[in-house]
Amino acid sequence: MNLNKNTSYVLIHVLNGNDTAKKISEQMQSVDVRSIQRGLTRLTDLELLKRIGPNNHPSYTVNYDKLLDLNIADKLLEDENRPISIFNHELVKWLLELPADKLELLLKSNAGDKLVSKHPDQITAKELEQLTIELSWKSSALEGNTYTLLDTQLLLLEGIKARNRTEFETQMILNHKNTIDFIVENRELFGNDIKFKTIEGLHRIIGNNLGISSGVRKRLVRITASNYEPLSNPHQLRENADNVLEIINKTPSPYIKALLALALIPYLQIFEDGNKRTGRMLANAILISFINEGFSLRKTDARGLAIAYLAFYEFNSIHALSKILEAELRAN
Repeated sequence: MNLNKNTSYVLIHVLNGNDTAKKISEQMQSVDVRSIQRGLTRLTDLELLKRIGPNNHPSYTVNYDKLLDLNIADKLLEDENRPISIFNHELVKWLLELPADKLELLLKSNAGDKLVSKHPDQITAKELEQLTIELSWKSSALEGNTYTLLDTQLLLLEGIKARNRTEFETQMILNHKNTIDFIVENRELFGNDIKFKTIEGLHRIIGNNLGISSGVRKRLVRITASNYEPLSNPHQLRENADNVLEIINKTPSPYIKALLALALIPYLQIFEDGNKRTGRMLANAILISFINEGFSLRKTDARGLAIAYLAFYEFNSIHALSKILEAELRAN
């Protein structure tokens, strides 16, 4: 199911709320309207869009059942001329209204099946130590931290700070450890009724002494290398935080909960900084709470993860993030 550049641009504009060829042409003024119509026809043929209304003036709606699992080619996400993407209220509304069993069916994977059958009675001290070291290292490395895995082990087990590393980097590593400690000590907070104050608590520990303001952000943020523009209104951010948690809470599957946390917390960008870290830690908290297992992303390529996030931010496809989480859990 391949999209060319023109068709991908058309899809982005539809996701932005432009539901007719005329509205899209107003956004793509350098493109002939016939090319836009061909793009809409292609997207309809692929069942990514549904055509409604009269033939001479149709409008289009998104078929999220298909879009969620669309594999977006890297070259489309590397195209620096792709259109601006905005927060998709319709996606969140659709996820809210979707029955839990349908959501689970759409996002189910072999990794999810494995979790049901595996389910250890507890996480051992050695397993928790390994997860803490690897997750603290890799999650920090994804944010540009230069601590090595060995540096991280020495810091967390022996209290030895790495030479030629900044206090900021050291604090980031320690914050991850402290977040995992909080999760393990408060597993009951990450069941089927996760509260916003719990997410705030995770974020507060993640951002401790890093110059990151706590609470709902009050200013616009930009995401490096992305053309996605998150919401800027604090009231809308707070309202949608509750929506996101309702979506996560309604499914009984720990795998689906973790995947949604991994995708939706960074998508909302509710905090000034540290949203991806908070999403990673919430996903781990859910899995630890339900099945005594976490994931470190140790085997995940940083570029691949960045591309997976772009696919969700800009095309609302969770396909790549799902494959990454599935691979991580299968490797355990």
